[in-house]
Amino acid sequence: MPLRADAYCSTEYHDPSNRRFHAQPVACAACGPCYYLREGDEILRGGNIVVRRAAELLNQGKVLAIKWLGGYHLACDAMNTSAVSTLRERKYRKEKPFAVMVKDLAAARKLVELSADAELLMTSVARPIVLAGAKLDLPGVAPGNNELGVMLPYTPLHHLLFAAGAPQRLVMTSANRSSEPIAYTDDDAVERLHPSPS
Repeated sequence: MPLRADAYCSTEYHDPSNRRFHAQPVACAACGPCYYLREGDEILRGGNIVVRRAAELLNQGKVLAIKWLGGYHLACDAMNTSAVSTLRERKYRKEKPFAVMVKDLAAARKLVELSADAELLMTSVARPIVLAGAKLDLPGVAPGNNELGVMLPYTPLHHLLFAAGAPQRLVMTSANRSSEPIAYTDDDAVERLHPSPS
């Protein structure tokens, strides 16, 4: 009788002769990690279907809380002024600029003036936000500034979102209200980041 998937992974994890012995980043189709998307009381589970739905919601002007390496980001279409305004209201952030994530360097070059040094920095392992002169006006993203903070995807989920048709310019900002700590647990995110009923 074959082992259940979780037992199989456990066997690999505890076997000193296996390359996955005590490997912390366990990743398998049965044990996870896995994606889920919560819309109100409904939870959608799976891989591609969840990512596609998230991309659809972003294209519809929704603000999403997206889990990443250190907690949650709030994301929206940077070209959608209504979505950016909603995000500002949720974060209680009146004027401070937002950073924008783009799919690749070609997309970044259309958005900002990049030097060779800036491109090297953006594509480095660190994947920092780079401040550069704006070529396009993104109303509400960086009010009163002629520069934009731009970054490239740095987790698999970011790449999957762009591949699934998410807007080509996404505001990505820490998932917290101004002066509060970043939400990093699922329960905390649901409690603190869910929009207030209007």
